[in-house]
Amino acid sequence: MTGFSSLNTAVTGLYAAQRAMDVTGQNIVNANTPGYSRQRVTLSEIGSGSSSSLFTGGGTSNAGVSVAGVARIRDVFVEAARVAAGGRQAALTSQTSTLSGVQQLFAEPGDTGLQSTMDAFYSAWHDLANHPTDVAAGSVVIQRGIAVTDQLHSLSNGIAGQWSIAHDALADTLSQANQAAKDLADVNAKVSAGLVAGRPVNELMDQRDTLARTLGTLLGGTSSVGADGQASISIGGVAMVSGSIAQQFTLSGATSPGGAAASPPILMWGTTSVPVASGTAAGYLAVLGTDLPALTARVDGVATSLRDLVNGVHQNGFQADGTPGGLFFDGTGAASLVVVPTAPAQLAVTQAPGMIDGANAMAIGDLSDDQVAATTLGYDGPSAQWRDLTTLVGVRVQSLKNASTVQDAVLSAADAAVQSDSGVNIDEEMTNLLQYQRAYQASARLITTIDEVFDTLVNRTGTVGR
Repeated sequence: MTGFSSLNTAVTGLYAAQRAMDVTGQNIVNANTPGYSRQRVTLSEIGSGSSSSLFTGGGTSNAGVSVAGVARIRDVFVEAARVAAGGRQAALTSQTSTLSGVQQLFAEPGDTGLQSTMDAFYSAWHDLANHPTDVAAGSVVIQRGIAVTDQLHSLSNGIAGQWSIAHDALADTLSQANQAAKDLADVNAKVSAGLVAGRPVNELMDQRDTLARTLGTLLGGTSSVGADGQASISIGGVAMVSGSIAQQFTLSGATSPGGAAASPPILMWGTTSVPVASGTAAGYLAVLGTDLPALTARVDGVATSLRDLVNGVHQNGFQADGTPGGLFFDGTGAASLVVVPTAPAQLAVTQAPGMIDGANAMAIGDLSDDQVAATTLGYDGPSAQWRDLTTLVGVRVQSLKNASTVQDAVLSAADAAVQSDSGVNIDEEMTNLLQYQRAYQASARLITTIDEVFDTLVNRTGTVGR
């Protein structure tokens, strides 16, 4: 190796060490940047080649080191596991949030729940049975009946409100997903163009994977990366992003709670329905199409059972003036149930005309007993149905919370795996920085040594004896 070739070798060492320090610095400053993947310089020796000249004869020439590239550390399988875990957690979160709101709306067990209101209603009939001619007692019966219908209205409207909130949230989720798909298609095009041109694209790849993870969280999308560096996203088998082309999904189906049972909300790509099994959207679709319509039907069932139960006894009785009893409740469901009598005189308190014994009022009051109610109706009465419903909702919410807790652990493990694989370890980077700093100093020292050799050859050789 000649002096000049040694100088060139040292220069390549300086450049390689400087580039390595630059990359290490990039890792350090982005240690807390979401979605950042650790980078590593790949060094390659510049191969030795045979050389000869008139003065040196045969020999070898060492050309030094080159920076082969800057590798981005990211395991696609680890990232895919993280995306899947995030999608499942997002689905559980959106579903649990909505049903927890319904559970709070039920306010059971408690003094302000429907069960307490119905108990007070039946108790008012017992009081009226003991004082069948008392106008005040009759007024209390009507007011307690109105309290029951008001609470049923509130429950029905509350569930409808939760449905509308979930529907709006689903629409917003879809809007975010469509925008993320557009952004991903744009990034895909930039990645592909950068690779063709030989430009660094590591930061673009971080953006690509972040957007893919976002789509996984929102819609449960699965991602695959092609040889050209472009990510493709599939939702339930329907391609949402393919290369630089992004498809836009729309929300179809019912836009109000009334039509949800017959036409539940669904996502569409053109005329093709898109099955969504994971992600935030999956949770909202579950509550909009299944959970809330079923709860609405059950609450309506409580209301119609109460209507039929009380009306059946009330119509068999007579008012104080001998007029046959009519309907006490009217309506087709929880939202429309109303109290028909407007005055105490319209209450059927007795079981026989011409008598004011309060027997019929007592019979209505006795409907608070589940066995009596079941015998009268031929199936479970409203109180038993209501308790079953509140228990069902409580168990369902608790089950979702338990599943969410388990999934939290899975997601934390997936995050830890991603961090271990592609995250920045400050201690490791500081060690690397020191290593590259020493390498730079060593290359600089080599240049100094070569300079001293040249100085000796040029300025001191042949000067002895002068």
